[in-house]
Amino acid sequence: MSFCGVSDSEMTHSGDIMAGFPRLYLLGRFSLIGADGRDVTPKSKKTCALLALLALSPRGTRTRVWLRDKLWSESDEEKASGSLRQTIRDLKRALAEMEGAILTVDRTALSLKLDSLWIDLRSIHEARALPSGISADVDLLEGFDIADEEFEDWLAMERAVWADLRDSLQDSELEDEVTPPRVETGSGQRPIYPHLIVIGLLPSIVHGSDQLARYVGDYVTESVACTLAEYQPVQIVNLGDRFGGDADDALSPDPDYLIRTRALVVGSKVSLTFLIYEASNRSLALSQSVQIPQQDLVNDDFMLANQFVSQNVDHLAKIILQPGPRRAGVSHDQGTLIGYRILASMFDLDAGRIQQSQSMLERVQDREASSLFHSLGAYASSFSLGENIGGWDQGRLEQTEKFARDVMQANPFNSISLACIGHTMGFVLNRHDIAAEIFARAVKLNPMQAFVWDHLALHRLYNGDLNGARTASDRAVMLGRYSPISYTYETTACMISALQGDHHRAVEIGSRSLMKQPRFHAAMRYTLSALGHLGDGERAVALRGQLLGIDPSFANRDTQEMRFRLPLKEARGHVLNGIAKAGL
Repeated sequence: MSFCGVSDSEMTHSGDIMAGFPRLYLLGRFSLIGADGRDVTPKSKKTCALLALLALSPRGTRTRVWLRDKLWSESDEEKASGSLRQTIRDLKRALAEMEGAILTVDRTALSLKLDSLWIDLRSIHEARALPSGISADVDLLEGFDIADEEFEDWLAMERAVWADLRDSLQDSELEDEVTPPRVETGSGQRPIYPHLIVIGLLPSIVHGSDQLARYVGDYVTESVACTLAEYQPVQIVNLGDRFGGDADDALSPDPDYLIRTRALVVGSKVSLTFLIYEASNRSLALSQSVQIPQQDLVNDDFMLANQFVSQNVDHLAKIILQPGPRRAGVSHDQGTLIGYRILASMFDLDAGRIQQSQSMLERVQDREASSLFHSLGAYASSFSLGENIGGWDQGRLEQTEKFARDVMQANPFNSISLACIGHTMGFVLNRHDIAAEIFARAVKLNPMQAFVWDHLALHRLYNGDLNGARTASDRAVMLGRYSPISYTYETTACMISALQGDHHRAVEIGSRSLMKQPRFHAAMRYTLSALGHLGDGERAVALRGQLLGIDPSFANRDTQEMRFRLPLKEARGHVLNGIAKAGL
């Protein structure tokens, strides 16, 4: 029997398909085949999606909260929980047709018995080779259409990871991957870059002749494009009044996306609407609006306008990363917005994902001039220290120092690069004096990047300026509300609150972060310390068990001191005292 064009003889799991076990196919058409060869694929899309979420999790396990948020993110908690319970019942009913249990369910989590289930993608991961039956363009979870933005974001990320794995296993020449093909167009030859997104800036729509509205409209449009460009080289084309006519330069590239802002002053308020169009058919892909009082518009360095910019950067990135038809000659694949995807993938806090991110960075560093990729390579070392992910030795230290030196010598004008290097210099290499100068440049260069404000907050925290840290952290949380790594900004806020003695706030924010990312060691550590100070023994015991389950060495006092890495003795003593009160 074959599925997705792949026969059983071609798909191997560490050498052979696990004889006598059910088989789950994630590549191409989603299929679940019983050990007896019968197709027992669930009928419901949500039930299949639930099974896929578990199958692609690092250990086959996900919490109910995480699953609920991926499949019913727009429903209230009670309704979403009820829908999840019903879907679990549907899944159990579908699996009951097979011999042998592959699913375990308890009050907090669902788990697949990975030793009793063959999964095609895990087989490829283990064998580190593509079976001959896998075609170059086979997609992960082909045809999946779940009407939930959180699920679509997750699926886009998983497809990107699969595309990267597939490419890393193909024996293609690097030169073939790098050289941009040239294609004929109606106006002559023009270079088309497979990984280069082209964004066209349309003039703002301004109702009336208000100069403030025109300025703010142009500010929003240009800032969205330039901020996105910090994650990956993109080409920005200012179309001005030429859009729609034949006056465009024949050699200018065709845009993939068009963006513009509509601005209107009504009384004491400025109304802004940000618009994104698919350039191929000029269909509207997004319309986001906000009203800002005029007196607040320019206050606090354009804080409210920058928040609007930041959320639309994330919206535009999500639209670009969605699978779908693109303009002829352009392939939006694993190279698309690679910096944005790598950063989000790192914060998935899975050792395998971080290793894949590092491998991707190694391949792209030689072919991209952007400082971002070397900066991310250095930044990845912070996960070895702060999250206990990956090894840390003298060789890794020397490599990190080299990355940092190379980026600083290049004098980058990219706030993400600067924030990564600033964090590396301070947190990893203990050069907080140099880090301070770097963060000052980063914030001045682009005050709209939540990532930059968050790492400035961490820098201030490590140097004992808790009030300054909280100010920067509050801004990061506000700017990054729609970011796929918003939980990292909340974790920083939790850390600061814990050190300030605001333990109730620390527990509240830390718990919110852990709902989004249950493996975040830093959130677990500081929340546990706050629970210890509050004397909340019951919650402390539960969280302590979870933390030791993924970081057993944290029970050791020396390890605790290394994990917190706080230069100030008083601050370190405060959190360690909370940890001791929590039973460690």
